[in-house]
Amino acid sequence: MMRFTFRRAAALLGLGVTAVPLWSLAIPVTATPARAQATEVEGPALPYASTPDLRAATVARAVRDQRATNPIAAAETARELARHDYDSVFRGFLDGTPLRPDDAGDVLTAFIALQWMVANDATVEPSAAALRAIRTRFVAPMAERPPLSQPATRAAFAEQVKLRAVLHHAGWQAAKRLGVLPRFLAGLSNEFMPVATLRNLALTEDGLVPKDRAGRAAPKPPPVAESPPVPDARPAPSPAPSAPDAAGPPRHAANWDQVEGVYFRSTTGFGVGGLMTIDFEPLIFLRDGTYYEIADTALEDVDLAAERAARPKRFGRWSAKGAGFVLTDARGRANDYALGDGSFFRAFPAVANERVARAYRRLSGGGNTALGGDVAIAVESRYDFHADGSYGRGGSVGATNSGASTGVGTAIARRRAPEGGRYALDRHTLTLTAADGRTRRLFFAYGSQKDPPEIDREMIFVGDDVFSPAD
Repeated sequence: MMRFTFRRAAALLGLGVTAVPLWSLAIPVTATPARAQATEVEGPALPYASTPDLRAATVARAVRDQRATNPIAAAETARELARHDYDSVFRGFLDGTPLRPDDAGDVLTAFIALQWMVANDATVEPSAAALRAIRTRFVAPMAERPPLSQPATRAAFAEQVKLRAVLHHAGWQAAKRLGVLPRFLAGLSNEFMPVATLRNLALTEDGLVPKDRAGRAAPKPPPVAESPPVPDARPAPSPAPSAPDAAGPPRHAANWDQVEGVYFRSTTGFGVGGLMTIDFEPLIFLRDGTYYEIADTALEDVDLAAERAARPKRFGRWSAKGAGFVLTDARGRANDYALGDGSFFRAFPAVANERVARAYRRLSGGGNTALGGDVAIAVESRYDFHADGSYGRGGSVGATNSGASTGVGTAIARRRAPEGGRYALDRHTLTLTAADGRTRRLFFAYGSQKDPPEIDREMIFVGDDVFSPAD
């Protein structure tokens, strides 16, 4: 899938890929062997139209961004991209695979697979099953969020990914020919997924899975029967009530009697500048075989019946056999997990009246600078817990627009109003009492590490947001 290269490809290495000056290198074009067309991938379709004007604008932006830091390389890049149609090159990557060049989800899948191949200097091409699994695992969860959810931004995003894939592949091949691959890899940015993360993954028929200590794909749990999908016949969603004031006793304390276990799983999203990130989300396993993707409110304050009606997508079904779990979401899509395999973990409760003496921070955001765009948004949230039972909370929001597209740059920043008061921890509940007496109960959990799992106080969940130490 990833064998096509073009002449003088190293001239393109300066386009946010590496700083190795290899502009005079010539790389011959190699043909991709013919293969039978595979069945199309499953999952939400994300079609878009690739037009000549859109491709020209994509190239112009890439060259313009490079010119700001390396004018000589930018001129060479412009000449090479005028001679070679990156769209045709990228389509050659996909020949014989189930991926479609006019589907943004498939384009992103190809780039993720390529990133893994480059990080591991792999020579074996991903199978159709592996590509389907990558799309399901990494791309499908982002389909309902910008930029993939909006046709206009989807097209621009996909074209930037296509061009970046062609340049990424060209740089890889050039570095190999010159014998400077370690230098090339060290100079790569952490767009989408860092090299270190990709090197800890193996590519199998199940997609990208964690390696064991010997560097092999960790064993897959025994197959389990697929759980029946959650019925679709539900009342129409209604607006969810605001978070309840927790001054009084919990309204649904009996919810915890229905809990089988508390876990968290990895998920993907977009971070600062549109960078693809790995995040985590907590799950409550209920004894009736359903699971609930809990949000901010502590479980004892959640009306589960009303929540199921208002937010059916937060519920699914779980089953367990042997060391594995099968989770089937509200749409009937099933995925299997093994505890501690890098994607699925046990969550730990706090001790009653436990005191914490450290600060935790979460950094999130959005934008499109990771793929050559103008906008970067950063959101920082912070909790400072103290051994005397007091806490402080703050954060900030910042956004920049380089003005590369409009000629007018902007920057804004705003700090969150500070908050403080008293806190209390009791198993999976964090109670915050502000200085004005207002009280809230939030879901809380610690992360886990090692096998068998042990509590990891370096990682906490407050609601469905994961925080790590700020120091």
